[in-house]
Amino acid sequence: MEEVQMPEVKLSLKLGALSIDCEASEEFMKTDLNTIIEQLLELDLPDTGALSDSGTTSITSQSAPSEGQQAAKLSTTDFAVKMGAKSGSDLLMAAAANLYHTQGKEEFRRGDVLNEMKGAKAFYRASYGSNLSKSLETLTKSGKLQNPRSDTYALPYAEIQSTKRHL
Repeated sequence: MEEVQMPEVKLSLKLGALSIDCEASEEFMKTDLNTIIEQLLELDLPDTGALSDSGTTSITSQSAPSEGQQAAKLSTTDFAVKMGAKSGSDLLMAAAANLYHTQGKEEFRRGDVLNEMKGAKAFYRASYGSNLSKSLETLTKSGKLQNPRSDTYALPYAEIQSTKRHL
């Protein structure tokens, strides 16, 4: 018996500061999406101009990739190559891109970044680890990273979009 493939549907919605990107089966869209949207409308969302200090609010819903469709599984080394990393700060941003896009971590700690950087053996130098605190501080001050809590970092929306093009 042949398996019937359900068509995939892609949907992008923007409601004030809330951005929703959804890729799922047609069945999911018919049965579950309305319920989710109704629940989101009940939330007290900030206006478009009143974004939180940490950037925009976004929710992403994605079904498992269908046969022949492959999810991006890039390593920190892959991001470093694609981003043309030439410094410790560049490698740090490649590690952050990997943590966000590949591992799905919206927030990550200093140790997570360091482990990812060390995993990119072709790029990592011991001095990058020694200077990590300074690099994190510089990238936070320049707006390339956010620091929502002590020792916790996140990519701001602009950097998410910038690094997404390397997928």
